[in-house]
Amino acid sequence: MTDELRAVGERFAIPGRFRDAQALGHGHIHETFVASWERGGDRVRYVHQRISTRVFPDPPLVMDNLARVTAHLRAALARQGARDLERRVLTIVPARDGAPLWIAPDGSVWRTFLLIEGTVTRETIAGPDEAFRAARAFAAFAGSLASLPAPPLAVTIPGFHDLAKRFSDFEAAVANDPVGRASRVRSEIEATHAAYSTVRRLLEAADLGAAPRRVMHHDCKLNNLLLDAETGEPLCVIDLDTVMEGSVLSDFGELVRTATSRSPEDETRLETIAFDLRLFEALAKGYAAGAADWLSAPEGRLLPLAGPALGLMNAIRFLADFVAGDVYFRVHREGQNLDRHRAQLRLATLMLEGLPEARRIVAAALAEAGAG
Repeated sequence: MTDELRAVGERFAIPGRFRDAQALGHGHIHETFVASWERGGDRVRYVHQRISTRVFPDPPLVMDNLARVTAHLRAALARQGARDLERRVLTIVPARDGAPLWIAPDGSVWRTFLLIEGTVTRETIAGPDEAFRAARAFAAFAGSLASLPAPPLAVTIPGFHDLAKRFSDFEAAVANDPVGRASRVRSEIEATHAAYSTVRRLLEAADLGAAPRRVMHHDCKLNNLLLDAETGEPLCVIDLDTVMEGSVLSDFGELVRTATSRSPEDETRLETIAFDLRLFEALAKGYAAGAADWLSAPEGRLLPLAGPALGLMNAIRFLADFVAGDVYFRVHREGQNLDRHRAQLRLATLMLEGLPEARRIVAAALAEAGAG
C-alpha cells in the first residue's frame, strides 16, 4: 500500500519527498490514509482519501460542494477575527492539474487534505462538558452555513435522511431478498415495522413538515469533530460530503444517537446498551446555546424526537444492507451489519422510553438559551 500511496501523493500539489503512510480511522464508507512528506527538513502530513464511488457516484459534485462550504467557513471565521484558520477549516490540496481530485488508472478516485496537526477525535463522549461543547460546535457550524450564497448545494445522496424513503428501501430489500437472508431475521423485520409506525406517528404529531429546510451536516458524530489535543476545544468539523439541505432532525439526531450511549455501534450485548439522559441534557443545552440565533419553534419541537428517529433510521439502513448482502456499509466481520441493526434498534427503543424526560430537558434548555 505504501507504493500506491506514494504514487497517489505525487499526483497532488505536495512539495517535498514522500516518507511513509498508514491507514487512518475506521470509517464505513471511504478509505483514509495519512502520509508524511519531508520538506526543508520538516515533516508535513496529508490525508489521502479514496472516495467511495459506490456511495458517492459523482465525486466532482461532492468536491464542488466541499470547496464552497470550506471557502465560506474560512471567510466567516476570518471576519470574526479567528486565529489558526488552517486548524479550523479543512484545506483541500489540489491535484497537480488544479483539479480537486485525481482519478487513478484503475478508476479509483482520490482527494487530499492538509492534516490538521495537534488534534484528536473521540469515539465516545468523555462527559457532559465535552458533550456540551461538541453540540454547541455542530450548531454553530450549521449557523455559519445559513448565509451560504446561492445556488443551493448539490444533493450528494438523495433521500439521505428521509425516514420514509429509508423504510421503503428496506421493504424493497426484504421483498427482493437477493442473498436469501430475510428468513433469518423475521423477528428483526417485525420489530422494525413496529418501531417505524411509532416514530412516524410521533413525527407527524410534532408537525415535521413545518420545520424549515437548512444546510445541515447530516453526520454529526463526535468523531467528525477535531478537538485540540491539549485543551479539548472543538476546532474543526470534518467529513463534509453530506453537507446539503436538510432538517435539524438530522444533525441533532445523529449527535444524540452516537453520543448518549457508550456502547459501540455494533454492540452484541444488548443488555449493556443505555441511553444516558445526563449526556442528553448536556447535548440539548449545548445545541440550544449554539443555535439560539437561528433555531425556530417547529425545530425545537423536533429535538426530543431526533435521537429516536435517527437511531431507527440507522437501524433500518443496517438491516436493509444486511438483507441486501452488505453492499453499502463496509463490514469487518460476518454479521456486523445485523449486529449494528440490533444495537441501534435497542438504543432507539430506549430513547422512545425516555421521551417524556427528553421533552422536559429540551424545553428547559431552549428556555435557558432563549432559543426555539
